[in-house]
Amino acid sequence: MEKQEWKRVLWKRQPFPDNYVGDSFLRVSKKCKKVSLSAALYGATAVTPEICSCLGLVVIFYGMSDSKMDSSVVLTLTAAVGIIGYLITRDHLAASIRNDAKVVCFYVVLIACVSPVIKSLTGSVATDSINACTTFLLLLRLVVHDYGTQVAIVNPTVSHNVGLFASVCLASRLDSDLDVFTLMTVAVALFALLPTFRRRCRSGLGRGWNLVLTVLVVGVTGSGIIQYTPHLLLVLVVALLLCNCLMPTLYICCQGHKQNIYGPWDEAQIEDR
Repeated sequence: MEKQEWKRVLWKRQPFPDNYVGDSFLRVSKKCKKVSLSAALYGATAVTPEICSCLGLVVIFYGMSDSKMDSSVVLTLTAAVGIIGYLITRDHLAASIRNDAKVVCFYVVLIACVSPVIKSLTGSVATDSINACTTFLLLLRLVVHDYGTQVAIVNPTVSHNVGLFASVCLASRLDSDLDVFTLMTVAVALFALLPTFRRRCRSGLGRGWNLVLTVLVVGVTGSGIIQYTPHLLLVLVVALLLCNCLMPTLYICCQGHKQNIYGPWDEAQIEDR
């Protein structure tokens, strides 16, 4: 007699005990996305501008706190770059310019009013605690930032909020209201406006232009670090090597060992026919 094969179905009566399972009970399949090393290295470049944004904020803070940067010049450059980016990224400018102008006016009035409060916010807190808190918040922002991947850890709202909170911690150590206002404006440009502009450029431009823009951002950040905060140069180099070389290589090496085990405990799904 031909031996009947056990099947993973509940609607069919089979000549097997209730606790019997066949060889097909555990369907083990290797599920790994085939990604080349060059693709992984290019994908990792999305993290590089965010690293430069965090370090750029720290560079501007040190530059203004040491009186090496003029706050009015920084504020003017930030406003000019923001306007240019706004004109590039807005699709329907005429329909939304009035609403956007209201938002900008509200922001200017709000930050101008709270700048004296921010300046004296952490007067009773030690500088080491402020530096440690700022470092932790900026690292958290890098972890939860949206780099274009659909994973559970991504949270753009948390990324934006912790970036501004880190800016508040740094701004509370500045001496004048204008410096506080300038640093908060730079923080909004770096953590709220610039990521949107980068995503638009990354989707609209080719891979070559994106690499050119990434190299340009790294060059500007590195120049600022060398001029104002040379002690952060090692941090920049280690962060870039870790995120752009080591992590993609490790990802490629570990992808071949990834496998998912499927069984009757899985959530029911309708397969494509």
